Amino acid sequence: MQARANVARHRKVDRRAAAEIRRILLKFVNAHAARIAAGDIPVDLAGKIMTTPDPETGRLFSAQDMVDQVAIFFLAGHETSASALSWALYLLAKFPEAQARVASEASLCDPAMMAFSDLSKLAFTRDVFRETLRLYPPVPMMPRQTVKAEPMRDRVLPKGALAILSPWHLHRHERLWDNPHGFDPDRWQTENGKACARDAYIPFSAGPRVCTGAGFAMVEGVLLLAMLVSRWEFALVEGREPRPLAHLTVRAADGVWLELRPRAVAAADASGGDI
Repeated sequence: MQARANVARHRKVDRRAAAEIRRILLKFVNAHAARIAAGDIPVDLAGKIMTTPDPETGRLFSAQDMVDQVAIFFLAGHETSASALSWALYLLAKFPEAQARVASEASLCDPAMMAFSDLSKLAFTRDVFRETLRLYPPVPMMPRQTVKAEPMRDRVLPKGALAILSPWHLHRHERLWDNPHGFDPDRWQTENGKACARDAYIPFSAGPRVCTGAGFAMVEGVLLLAMLVSRWEFALVEGREPRPLAHLTVRAADGVWLELRPRAVAAADASGGDI
């Protein structure tokens, strides 16, 4: 009885939070609609979507349609990034040598002031983020529906069948990857890593349904990781090993617990100098 009461209470809280989020998003959509009506079309993704008619019906999105669209971006744009960064920091805390390489790379530039063309200066940091997405893909499973009959092993999936793609399992496939369960950012420069990157790596899905924010996420994740590690040293908390748990995204069952120290303080302590 208590468990059912807790579920009901959480659902009520969730519904209230969802309603508040939709209210805020509707305010944003209405503001955009007012600008468009006045001839001042916002130069952003929402403005583009709101002024592009359906190629088949010629219909534009209604305000509620737009709220639905923006809500998807809102959810996918922060929950997945937070998950990936949490696991990336955990892995760097667990592998201090990799963390030191990221810190060294970030010290040679200012991640907060970098142009897009400067991202090549964070090559190892990018490989750390890619490796994080391999081991802990934010979306561990993706449902897809077949548009035609598809042969699969010794059977044929009929048109309209539901198929579940699992980046989690594909990224750890022992017949495909070298050291599939190990954390190895340098793998991406090997022949095996390059081959698997093409054929067995889908943290953002692939094809027509690929995540529209994939490019942005790879820039955002790398820059944030470099900025954080350039300022802080991350260490594991004894007895707080995170346990992956799949909800909508791959989270830690009890959170990712890390100790943080300002990197300047850590360096001063190591050298025996004063802060």
